[in-house]
Amino acid sequence: MLADRRRLHVRSARRESPCPCTFAQTPTHGDCLFTLVWQIHEGHYAGVDLSGLGVVSIGEFAGNMWVGDPNAMMKLMFYIDAKADSDQRRALERIFIGKEGGWPGKFGSLISEVRSIEYAPIRFEAPADLAHWRAEIPGRVKVGAWALTGPTADPNRRVQLINAPGAEVGPGQVATWGVVEDDLATGFDFSHAYKGGSSKHFPFDWRPD
Repeated sequence: MLADRRRLHVRSARRESPCPCTFAQTPTHGDCLFTLVWQIHEGHYAGVDLSGLGVVSIGEFAGNMWVGDPNAMMKLMFYIDAKADSDQRRALERIFIGKEGGWPGKFGSLISEVRSIEYAPIRFEAPADLAHWRAEIPGRVKVGAWALTGPTADPNRRVQLINAPGAEVGPGQVATWGVVEDDLATGFDFSHAYKGGSSKHFPFDWRPD
């Protein structure tokens, strides 16, 4: 059984803003180096409590992964929260590599290779007003973004997208757009560092089929 409820997904990528993948289009430069962060506010899997745990993934793909192109699938690695015990680690691994069906299973079908699964402490910050969001694995990953705004944007509202055609968290969630402040990620050949790219914040709520 999948976790009943999970929240907060952040993606930062080496692309112009807004991210074309969210519109189910090819990345700005044809390929993508990305950092994905999931923070679970509350949830469980087969009686295992997953509340308060996090997962980070860094990886790459080329082309449009949303159109069924076998050459456009993701190669990635996972960092799983070090504070998870053995049962929690096993549950998170099965869910995030797509072994448990539901939306994670569908998204997992877009992965061609999992290069590594490692365990590390994950720090996450996202205030309720979504003025910014940040995640860090000391010495390995540091990603942060400020909410996107501009001269004609209502300062009391976030720049958001409803009904995203290419949402990594699945259908029905609202994307809040951000601009990358920091994105330093280390893991095999997925290492990257850049500022000014696209970031987005999604809530998510995954339930059993």
